[in-house]
Amino acid sequence: MKKYSTIIFDLFDTIVNFNFNHLPAIDLKGLRSRTTSIEVFEVFRQYYPEVEFEEFYDPFIESYHEFLEIKSIEFKEFPNRDRYILMLNKMGLEPIDQKNSLIDKMVLAHMNGLASCVELPKENKRTLEYIKSREYRMGIVSNFDYAPTAYALLDKFEITNLFEEIVISGEVGWRKPKDIIFQVAMNKLNIKPGEALFVGDNYNADVAGSKALGIDAAWINRKNQSEAERDPKPDY
Repeated sequence: MKKYSTIIFDLFDTIVNFNFNHLPAIDLKGLRSRTTSIEVFEVFRQYYPEVEFEEFYDPFIESYHEFLEIKSIEFKEFPNRDRYILMLNKMGLEPIDQKNSLIDKMVLAHMNGLASCVELPKENKRTLEYIKSREYRMGIVSNFDYAPTAYALLDKFEITNLFEEIVISGEVGWRKPKDIIFQVAMNKLNIKPGEALFVGDNYNADVAGSKALGIDAAWINRKNQSEAERDPKPDY
C-alpha cells in the first residue's frame, strides 16, 4: 500500500450513518414515509395556523427535490434555508414580519430531526482512533448544507479532535465532486494531492471527485455496485 501522510473522510454514510427509522412515519396518498415534515410543520403552523398539513406537504417535498436536482447538475451548494424560502413561495404565502424567524426555525426543526437519526458505529470510532494513533493526519470533506449540525454531531460523538481540518459544503458553496471543495481541504492541510487518501461511500462524489484532482480514493461500496464500467476506478 502506498504511503500517505493524510487520510480524508467523507462524513455521512462513511463515518456516521443515517437510521431514518428514528423519524416519525406519515401515511399520505397511500404511501408511508419517514420524514422531518411533521416537526417542520409544527413550527410552520405557529405562523400560518390556517394551512392544513396536506397543503404544506407537497411544497415541502417539491422544494427538496428541486434543490436536489440543481445541486446534482451544478455541484453548487445552497444554504438549507433557501429550500424553505422556495417552499413558502410555492405556497403563495404573503411575507410576514417574522418570516425570517420562521425560516430559521424550520431549518432547525429539520436539522434536529436529521441529527436524531445519525449514529456512529463503535467500530468506526475505534478505526478512527487507531488511524490517529498511527500518526496519520486526518480531515473531513462533507456534502451538507447546514454546517452547524455537522459540527454538532462530531462534538456529540466526541471525535472532533481527531480531525485537523473539517470542510463542509455549506460553508464552501460547492459540493463534491467539484474540485474546489477538495482543493479547499488541500490548502487547509497544506498538502499536495499525492499525499492524501480519500475515503467515501459515494462513487461520483467521493471517488471520481477526489481522483479528478489526483487524490487516491478508497470506496466504501456498501451497495456492492459493479466496478467493471467505472472510470476512474478506486484505488482501494
